[in-house]
Amino acid sequence: MTGRRVWPAALIVAAASFVISLGRLWLGNHEALTQVVWAEDGLFPLCVRKAGFLTCLVDPFAGYLLALPRLIAGGIALLPPSTWALATNVVAGVLAALAGAAGYAIVRRSGGGAVASVLIGLLPVIVPVVGLEAINALGSSYMLLLYVGTLLVVFPRWDDVSWPATVVVALFLLLTALTIPTAVIIAGLVVLQALRGHIRWRAALVWVVAVGLGLIAQWWTAAHAAIPRAINITMDSFTTWMDTSLQATLTFVPGISVQTYTWLIAFPISPSQFLASLFVLAVGISGVILLVRGWRWNSGRAIVGQLLLAGILVSAIPSILGGPSNRYLVGSMLLWAAALLVVLDSTIQRSRIWVLAVMAAVVLVVWWPLIPASAFRTRPDPPWASEVARVAAICGSDPARHDQISFSPEWPRNDGVDLSEPTNHRFSCFVGWKF
Repeated sequence: MTGRRVWPAALIVAAASFVISLGRLWLGNHEALTQVVWAEDGLFPLCVRKAGFLTCLVDPFAGYLLALPRLIAGGIALLPPSTWALATNVVAGVLAALAGAAGYAIVRRSGGGAVASVLIGLLPVIVPVVGLEAINALGSSYMLLLYVGTLLVVFPRWDDVSWPATVVVALFLLLTALTIPTAVIIAGLVVLQALRGHIRWRAALVWVVAVGLGLIAQWWTAAHAAIPRAINITMDSFTTWMDTSLQATLTFVPGISVQTYTWLIAFPISPSQFLASLFVLAVGISGVILLVRGWRWNSGRAIVGQLLLAGILVSAIPSILGGPSNRYLVGSMLLWAAALLVVLDSTIQRSRIWVLAVMAAVVLVVWWPLIPASAFRTRPDPPWASEVARVAAICGSDPARHDQISFSPEWPRNDGVDLSEPTNHRFSCFVGWKF
């Protein structure tokens, strides 16, 4: 399918992604769009106000670079702070729209069916687990970069890629690597696809170098961070990652969980302690088998295999190294859901419209409890308008005062002991009075 035919539909997917991303916040709390400045989404613009754009762009956060949110913060910081809630939410919606359009276009141009391509494009905003914390958050935009970057590589149309396209993809991959070190997974996929003959080595070399440059910058930043990221690899972190991987997968049917259950009061039924391990092992083995069986000719099997394996690594690396987080598992759920849609694509294309409509209705009903973003994500805590008014009042009464500001959800915690200057919530009223 040519770009001329792909992009009109991609724009529709983009518009839908934008509306859904903001809509899930609105459904969770009608005040969220104008009263919630989410954690880093406010912290980074505050840093720019305090220390300047370039200083904050390279300042480590959690021990590494977060280039994309930092770049966006430079623009947000130019706006009146009273508008930061709406501005950050709208910009996050635009990022979701771009990711949706890119996801659709990548899959559709690679021969995917129309319905599967649309759904793969929409996954970052419709998957239930996203609504727990990551939906429409600029600080979580690295998930979109990893998702789109993986799709770019495993759904190849790079047998005769032009130099302009090579450079554009290289810049995207560089930005991804400068935003999240887990981009090393994408570099591995590039090499894998080059070995399969699906990416020319000329383009593969440029892309691997682009990722490598970003990772070098990440290593340098981590090595010189005032507060290094804690690395604590233990068997507990490994088993916790497997347990949470299974639990995150169960969110595709909200309400299901693996736990001891007492049937008819008298009969306790406990799950196997090895269930999560068997689940992750099954996904990994399936990925390897599909990749090997589809190595040369069956690109569909190879695509599914790579998505399954990338989904494991994208959560395993940060969870095992630094501790579990539901945000890390979002990438796994997106890639595994995309793998399932690739498997079902041919069946979907043969299905009647009414069958697809009924299935979509069933999925919507099942997913609806987690469609509104969680209270944790959407509750103004504190309401941004009141926090701006408080800062303006205290700085108006004492222009020499030093104070601190809070972002939702009551963050930073522990008085920001894990944050260093200039990326922290403390400020001088020489900055604060402008609020």
